[in-house]
Amino acid sequence: MIEFDPRTLTRRPWGTLVWGENRSVVNRVLWALVTANDPGAYWLEIRTETDDPSDREGPADLHWVPAHRLLVTRGLVTVVPQDAVDKLAMATVVRADEPARDLLRLSDFLRLPAAAQELIAQLGSDTGARSIAIANTDRVRDHFPADSRQVRPVFERFLESHLHPFFSVAGHGTERRFASDFVFEAQASDLAHWKEGRFVCEKAPRGSSLTPGDSVPLTEISGISAALRRTARAADRTRP
Repeated sequence: MIEFDPRTLTRRPWGTLVWGENRSVVNRVLWALVTANDPGAYWLEIRTETDDPSDREGPADLHWVPAHRLLVTRGLVTVVPQDAVDKLAMATVVRADEPARDLLRLSDFLRLPAAAQELIAQLGSDTGARSIAIANTDRVRDHFPADSRQVRPVFERFLESHLHPFFSVAGHGTERRFASDFVFEAQASDLAHWKEGRFVCEKAPRGSSLTPGDSVPLTEISGISAALRRTARAADRTRP
């Protein structure tokens, strides 16, 4: 029987990506993974003007992430890339508890290390490596190179800044996902059927305790099953 400990994901300078067909499932799994490694992790929620308003069953929408650690994007627009690494989406990133203040453009955030150093300063420079979740990256993936080797520098910049990045992708997987050190698929059609789902490892770095092809029922991973089982009070839901 395969046992999965989420804390293995940050034992070295590694990045993690989890994807699956259902956004609510994927983002709850993302939340379980990142908080298992860093209870004080920041959460970057990528939102666009065309998001489905009914798709609001994730940690940010349900207020699981404290406002001072929640960053959200605003005003996403396309830019003409100058080179492979700069082929990014442009957006404004604002703190959830300071909605009137524009902190960063998404492109600047992802171009690290400058923005990551700002976050590290907020977290405390003597705390060692920290983690950050970047949710809904499928909403901007078309602005990134198709080749995973050209996406890899984004991961490297997080890691060089002593941040373990955790990304989520909803919908179909693309070759870009293999820029990450760990790649997992959360196989569940929706929240109503999560107990039938599995957590499948597609990629793992040398030196980890996982191998591609490892598959564990979602019900057998305590942190993940707790996040998927958790319900929200009506007052905790973000209103359209």
